[in-house]
Amino acid sequence: MPDKTRLLRYGVMGVWAVAAVIMIAYYSLWRYAAGEMESAVEDWVDDQRRAGFVVEHGSIERDGFPFFLKVRIDAPIIEQPDVFAWRADALSLHALPYELNRLIFSPAGAQFFTAKGVGAWTYSAGDIRASIANDKKRGWVFSMNIEDAVASDASGAEARLASLVYDLAPAVDDPTTLTLNLIGEGFAFQDDRRNVAIEKLENSLAVNRTDYLSGQEPAARWRNAGGAVEVYGLNASINEAILSVHGTIKLDERLRPEGVLTTALEKPMGLADALAASGALTREEADAAVAGLTLAAMAQGGSIKAPIELHAGVATIAGVKIAEIAPLR
Repeated sequence: MPDKTRLLRYGVMGVWAVAAVIMIAYYSLWRYAAGEMESAVEDWVDDQRRAGFVVEHGSIERDGFPFFLKVRIDAPIIEQPDVFAWRADALSLHALPYELNRLIFSPAGAQFFTAKGVGAWTYSAGDIRASIANDKKRGWVFSMNIEDAVASDASGAEARLASLVYDLAPAVDDPTTLTLNLIGEGFAFQDDRRNVAIEKLENSLAVNRTDYLSGQEPAARWRNAGGAVEVYGLNASINEAILSVHGTIKLDERLRPEGVLTTALEKPMGLADALAASGALTREEADAAVAGLTLAAMAQGGSIKAPIELHAGVATIAGVKIAEIAPLR
């Protein structure tokens, strides 16, 4: 009996010893991974500064042991002078200690963004998460999830978004083609002149020859290389209008979007009102579009099945102008 008791004691001690070794090894792995992530952040900051960006931040702290790896960056600021600026109260990077090929970014608190043509906006959200991960077939995948976001500017304009989920990645068979899949709900924008509501938006598209979308005159280089946007499917509910579109868009010699998009449209008045609110049409043009689209819908039994044609800087459907399109620069 004493021999059995001694064997049992040794067995229990052995189990605890193995558990202790595993915990020490895991903690060492966690510390190593935390150090690697922290070094990666510092290297990224140095790279961006050398590229001409202004990058500032407060303290960088490690957290999350034992289940997660978390690096918290206080008061991050990223700016490209005269182009854009972004800052937040804090930015957290999450990963699993044994899987550093997928990083999750989560900004916290109020955030500020300003850019040419957009203005200066302050925004916050119930949840904002972005991730970048290695992918065996596509090389990499960038994903984002936003819920309950609210943004405003100094003029009193306000934008709201209930949810947005999208992923961006190279195509499986061509790394120079980027694919985008997006689902958004509950977008609303309002200022002293406009009121637009997009109840739901689903979009799947691909942009080829993205290797030409850099350097000097990227739009011209992309067009000359045969660049195109393939819209596999865009479905939207806009101010009660229901829109479905698919087709191909290229650029003409003056770098204006050009193409023919197969389209189905119900309740066209809501779309015309949204286009007027966005500035794509003047109020007079929107009134003319409402009249023309309403007649076209009546002639086709309540809905319009006619292509959207993009040509010479103008978008039309069933012969009715719905937008002017500026060249890309």
